[in-house]
Amino acid sequence: MKCGAPGHDTNGRCLCLRHGGVPSAEFVAALVGGGDGAVRWPDRLPELEPVAGDGEVPDWLPDGVRIPEQARDEPDLPDLPELDAFDDDVIEDRPPVALRAFTWVMLTVTVLHLVLLVVDVLVLRREDAVLGEYAAEAGSIQEPAAQAVFALVDRVGSAVGIALWVTLLMFAVWFGVVGRVADRLGRDRRSILRHWTYLGWRLALIPLVVYLFAEAARDEVRPTERLAFVADAIAANHTAIVFVSLRMLMLGLLAWFVVVVWRRLNPPRDDALPF
Repeated sequence: MKCGAPGHDTNGRCLCLRHGGVPSAEFVAALVGGGDGAVRWPDRLPELEPVAGDGEVPDWLPDGVRIPEQARDEPDLPDLPELDAFDDDVIEDRPPVALRAFTWVMLTVTVLHLVLLVVDVLVLRREDAVLGEYAAEAGSIQEPAAQAVFALVDRVGSAVGIALWVTLLMFAVWFGVVGRVADRLGRDRRSILRHWTYLGWRLALIPLVVYLFAEAARDEVRPTERLAFVADAIAANHTAIVFVSLRMLMLGLLAWFVVVVWRRLNPPRDDALPF
């Protein structure tokens, strides 16, 4: 084989395997820079003839080009993490199940309290009817049916008072838990718990508290005269019915507020929304 020493043209023939001839600087400049002097590669590569051994170069290559040995080993790729490894890193952005259950209990107690207030209104109206009968006939108040109505009014009144404090206590606990859960989930506590229903409920709570304290401090001594007694008792019942109606409105606002806060804390999703 003809030797192509470094910097010398081999006239398109084979290069020396021992010395490894290299292209000249003029050839490289013409190959890279283009122009009239650039080397033109053939449009169609001729079929290569089988060679007897490694190292033989076809005659169609430009003068002075050396074919480098290509590494056929597959490159080492970095180990990629498996997809299953990311399953444990899912960030939980849903409120806990315990809060969901407590919200359900809160709404259930609110609804039961509302039903109890409706019963209280009906019982007070029944007492008004018994008092009207007593105004017309003095002996009617001694009948067992009249005494049963008075006893029922006392029992329902006590149950309504207990339901009020239970609802307030549960709401206070629920309100605090929701705030802590919102902070843990990275939500804004104020934006979650701010709604006009909560403001209306707090404003309606002021006259109710005043009425409860006034009712507790009221003198239980009633007029001894029958008609005056009936008029005083009926007036007290009407006042109680007004404030019971106010409490019903407050419970409606409270239940609405609980639902709104839960929807803000727990965005609508078919498998997560409890409402």
